[in-house]
Amino acid sequence: MTDTSASWREIERTTVFSKFGRSVDRVDFELPDGRKEEFFLKRERPAGAVLALTADQHVILARQYRPAPTACCTNSPAASSNPASRRRRPSPGNCWRRPVYQGEVHAAGPYWHDAYSNAQRFAFFATNCTKVAEPTPECTEFIDVVTLPLSEFRTTVLRRGEMTDTAAAYLALDCLRLL
Repeated sequence: MTDTSASWREIERTTVFSKFGRSVDRVDFELPDGRKEEFFLKRERPAGAVLALTADQHVILARQYRPAPTACCTNSPAASSNPASRRRRPSPGNCWRRPVYQGEVHAAGPYWHDAYSNAQRFAFFATNCTKVAEPTPECTEFIDVVTLPLSEFRTTVLRRGEMTDTAAAYLALDCLRLL
């Protein structure tokens, strides 16, 4: 495989938006063929998502409205890295920002959020999870915590594209040999 990234040259970068730990930059590049092209790229903190399973193989999920898809989506418990810390990525111990459930947490692997974001995501899985607290949503969150049997999760949430952390769920299921 040939590395063509060296032939892209960044000319100018301007931040056009910044809020909630995310920014959008307008970036002008000179392409390998000499043309100049404008891209809009997201800058985000690293984040982790957890496929959380109870001892009886139920998946713990959060359902909440998401403004971009204008729909209620299903999410894994997740957290971004703390911007005040020097950590580049969430660790298994800190991947639940506000723990409602706790269990035995293990890393499943990293993945890129998308081709127009610098955010690397980190997948984890947790087994033998038990409830330890009630949810404490932030002021913009209205969350319903739900649990589904693993088989129902795979057929009604994962395969229908109703989940925001699909890559993390598949990486975790692969590590658990549950695909």
